[in-house]
Amino acid sequence: MFSALHIAFAAFAVMALAGLLGYVKYRSLSGAIANATTCGYVAPPPSAAMTASLRRLARALVFIQVGKIKYVGLENLRNIEGPCILSANHPHWVDAVIMPLMLDQPARYMAHGRVMQSLGGLLGVYLSKRGVFAAQDNIKDGGVRTREAGTQMLVSGQKVVIFPEGLTNFSPAIDDLRPGALKIAREAAIRLGKPVYIVPAYTRYGKYPGKWLAKFDRQTQFFMVFFGFLFYRRGAVVTVGTPVSTHEFYGPTLNERTDDEAMALLKERLLSLDPGRM
Repeated sequence: MFSALHIAFAAFAVMALAGLLGYVKYRSLSGAIANATTCGYVAPPPSAAMTASLRRLARALVFIQVGKIKYVGLENLRNIEGPCILSANHPHWVDAVIMPLMLDQPARYMAHGRVMQSLGGLLGVYLSKRGVFAAQDNIKDGGVRTREAGTQMLVSGQKVVIFPEGLTNFSPAIDDLRPGALKIAREAAIRLGKPVYIVPAYTRYGKYPGKWLAKFDRQTQFFMVFFGFLFYRRGAVVTVGTPVSTHEFYGPTLNERTDDEAMALLKERLLSLDPGRM
């Protein structure tokens, strides 16, 4: 007959063993964590199986957070051959998981370094295997490592997803764009000796959390919106525009226009896709 003391001791032993095994496993992943959270690290391309698992997760999260999504002009993205950048507005954290549902093949996704560092870097390991790579704001190299990683991916023929606003703004307005996506496309076009295309897309939600969330840190913002899904689950419309070549952004020699002029054109293309209030 087991006494309460025996049961308590057995339970403690099991928890201690589980904790020890978990720690050993975590330590064994230290190299993978270091790679996944390193700005500029280019992991091997995701396999079809990893891409399928990412899409399953994305489908579940979109169902919970958004509900039904209507896609307009999706053929503009799926019919383009060769490398390209899918560049969309960024009003909501769920934008990042809508993108894999739009692509019917393995792709790469630029994510903020804090995302990759979540859960002690374990989330970064999971995402890295599925095509996500880290961009770090705290590395003061002018974005060189991030852009080089993106350029390598394009030159090798892959599709890359980049949100040119950088961070979410929780509203239908588009904030100032960062030049990274355009610089990556331009450099890839120079190395390939041919135009590279940026495919613009605009996501319009039925309800937005609002810019008041900006006073909270990013992790708190995520949890407030995620667990408040009943307030924001009002569907969305994603409109995909026609591809725009680097020649159109920068001119035939890729030197006729500045980054600021190219960003103005990209912002104009993004805003032109807004279907208006749902």
